[in-house]
Amino acid sequence: MSEHHNQRPSTWWGQFHLDQGQTCRWEIGPLKLAIHRQANEWQLAYEQTEVTGSEATEWNYNPTAPDISELTYKNTERYITQQPGNTVRVMPILADRSIITRPLTPLYVPAGEKMTIFVSSPLWVRIEVGDLPVKLQEVPILRPSDTWFGPSTMEGELCYASRTYARLNLENIPKRTHRAITQIIIDNKGVTQLLVERLNLPVPYLSLFETSDGLLWTEAVTMTRTRDTGMAGFEVEKRPPIEALDAKLVSKPREKPGQSMVIRAFGALFR
Repeated sequence: MSEHHNQRPSTWWGQFHLDQGQTCRWEIGPLKLAIHRQANEWQLAYEQTEVTGSEATEWNYNPTAPDISELTYKNTERYITQQPGNTVRVMPILADRSIITRPLTPLYVPAGEKMTIFVSSPLWVRIEVGDLPVKLQEVPILRPSDTWFGPSTMEGELCYASRTYARLNLENIPKRTHRAITQIIIDNKGVTQLLVERLNLPVPYLSLFETSDGLLWTEAVTMTRTRDTGMAGFEVEKRPPIEALDAKLVSKPREKPGQSMVIRAFGALFR
């Protein structure tokens, strides 16, 4: 994990040091975040804004920001802790629910065929402080809307909704440092054609990795459909795909995946 004092860091995440009375501010895509240190107290202020185009890919870090009381962010919070130390860890982490990916253009996988796509997922920021890290908060960089995924309103799970192009070629994925890239292999071993209109990616089972170019990846996953239903075997590889050669672990999965998991991967979406 990289450490930063007042120099310009190479990534927006890592380990930072705040003197008493110091305020640091981050702008990570649509998220504005400020952290202020006092004796036995940490203060947070944050808000998400709507940004588009090139602004959505940028981030900035200011170690000499104004006092939090001078900021007008929507959310301000105070945390009292006896934990010693001037260290704050600002780390990316995947969402706490599955992400329902909706390709802008529906995809078809014929029976017996296999398809590889790349999708991106929104991230949260985990904030920990002290010599023995104490978690203060997890803040979504841009919180997706809630959605229900399942065959009926009585059966299914509460997820987050996300729109994506589901790119076949990695070069066509926008390079955003506040989203994670996942390679998904869809193997249709059923006897009927598979319409990939809505895809369930259970990100709580995935780890997060960083590469030297400042991008974030998860492990590659495989979804194998053996019957003509929306269910599929779900397998998590040990590492990201070969496209992320120098990947290093940043955060572990929220939940440990089972050895032979079956999930509802494709199906109806109820709003």
